[in-house]
Amino acid sequence: MSWWSKLFGSSSQQVALNLGSNSIAPTQARARDSEASCKVEFDANGKVLSIETAQGRWAPNLNGQKKYYTQKARSLLQAVEILKKTSSVPQLTYYVIETPDGTLGRDVNGYYTEAPIRTENLRVQARCDKKETVELVSLKGFGNEVANLNCAALLKKSGQYSRLVLLMKCGNCGYESPVETQAGSFVRECYCCGVKNKGHRGSVNVFIGSSKVEI
Repeated sequence: MSWWSKLFGSSSQQVALNLGSNSIAPTQARARDSEASCKVEFDANGKVLSIETAQGRWAPNLNGQKKYYTQKARSLLQAVEILKKTSSVPQLTYYVIETPDGTLGRDVNGYYTEAPIRTENLRVQARCDKKETVELVSLKGFGNEVANLNCAALLKKSGQYSRLVLLMKCGNCGYESPVETQAGSFVRECYCCGVKNKGHRGSVNVFIGSSKVEI
């Protein structure tokens, strides 16, 4: 079992990271409206089988050496499904999708946010009528996990908004939503079925030079 998978069952971990040339995306460029739509199929047990969505239209924007591709979507589910198709993201390139419930981005390291994403009453196209909160199945990293920790710590140290985005597997439908997390217990709605999931993750002490940042 990797140190990353052990993290979420513990109260604290210490990770020494080298900042190197890791980049942090500034505020994103203006997004363009998208006509992307989503079609969700579930099995007899309510588990997600497939999701179909149009790719939408990316609006390119250059900021020095950095490239931004932006668009709008009707839900966080659509945003995730569109971002999944942006494989092999190069350095200094950022894909950003604005939704009514918040903005989700993806860069070379994985998913990221620059402002809070809503955690309840999300716009969900296939909302389940289950009212009770379920236990999430798993919580795991995506992409370059060490670099994501690196980014979150550096942003927090500089006083900017910073949350670690992890994949939450829904205890109801099994969909993996990239949700913002913090140390301790939390509740998040599934982007696919809307059911509330409860979970817990440990804190991480990231060392930036001689400074320790807890995220």
